[in-house]
Formats: sequence, C-alpha cells, structure tokens
Amino acid sequence: MIYILGIESSSKQCSVAINSDKDIHESSSVVNNDSVTSLPIMAEEIINKLSLTFKDLDGIAVSMGPGSFTGLRIGLSYAKGLALALNVPIIPISTFDLILLPRVKDLKEELVTVVIHSHGSTVYQSRYILKNDSYVSEENPTSISIEELSSKNYGVILYHGPEHLIDNIKVPSPKIIAAIPSARDIIEIGVKNFDLLKTKSINNLVPNYIGSFNTGK
Repeated sequence: MIYILGIESSSKQCSVAINSDKDIHESSSVVNNDSVTSLPIMAEEIINKLSLTFKDLDGIAVSMGPGSFTGLRIGLSYAKGLALALNVPIIPISTFDLILLPRVKDLKEELVTVVIHSHGSTVYQSRYILKNDSYVSEENPTSISIEELSSKNYGVILYHGPEHLIDNIKVPSPKIIAAIPSARDIIEIGVKNFDLLKTKSINNLVPNYIGSFNTGK
C-alpha cells in the first residue's frame, strides 16, 4: 500500500488528507485563508492521529490551481519542502480535474464546464467533451467574466465559488452544480494515477494561475 498526503489549498478553506487501511482521513481548516498557519499543523496532526510518520509517505499530492493565489503558493511550497526532505515524488493535480473527476460517475452530458471563481465577476473556465466514455479537455482553460459565459454553450456547469454569484450566471445550461475541491478527492485521484502523475522534477512546478487577472470587464 502506498501512503499519500493530499493538500488542497486552492480555495479559502485549506484541507489535508491521507489514505490508510483502505480509508481516507481528512482534516479541514476552521479558519478561511489561513493556509500558512493551518497547513503544517493539520498535516502533522493527521499523521500522528494515524500512528504514522512523515517517513511513511510515498508521495505528496497537491492541487495546482487555478484558485487562490496565496493559498496555491503556500500549498505547493509546503509540498515541495516535504518532497525534498523525504525524497518522495509530488503528484500535481489540476483543480479543474479535482472538481470534475470525482463527479464523473453522476454525469451523462456530452459537454461539461468547470467554472472556478477568481475575483469580482471574473472566473476561470475549462470545457470538457465526452469521448469514448471519458471527458477530454476541449481547449485550454481561460479567464473570462461571468457575463461572457452567456456567449457560448457550456453544457452542465460545475461551479466553485461564492454561492451568491450563481444567480449571475445567465447561461442556457440544463443545470449548475456547486462543487468544492477537497483533499479527500486529491487522494483518490493521486492513488489511482500515482505512476502516471508522480514527478521528482519539482523545480519547474508552479501554480496554474491562467494568465492575466484582468479580463477587460
């Protein structure tokens, strides 16, 4: 069995998780936007709770964004520090995939778009097309305004962000599903794709911020 520590810091509420005895144990910060303080404390507490040590870890899975600028930077920096100290690989996971993949079993639509709030009325979006029973990214993710979502068909929308902004998404979508990324889901993706995604070439790993913060609107 491989042990993976999962770190999710792309959203306001940081969370960590680890797999043990065919189960996944997760801990979330009780204070929003507090990754720099909460992350190392939660990681150490969950390791101790399971009677493990950091040396038992086989890898560190971490959300790579898009998402919180500060949170992603802190999460990845902590993951890199652990990976170097323990000589284990990092499993980088896109926040788009982190939101989509755990919900695939409940989706049947040909087009699904993951929408992640950036700031103000700006969001990040990534469209996925169903091909051969798998969702494949249709194009490179972009940063756009919520108003611009109405200019194109986005299918079912998986939305992560402030709930009050959902009412501002005026699209002919059959449904908009609120979704929150979690360290638990990072573990599931990391374990299933460990050999495919793991990397020890961590120097070039940087958070995925997707271009400019200015959409012109």
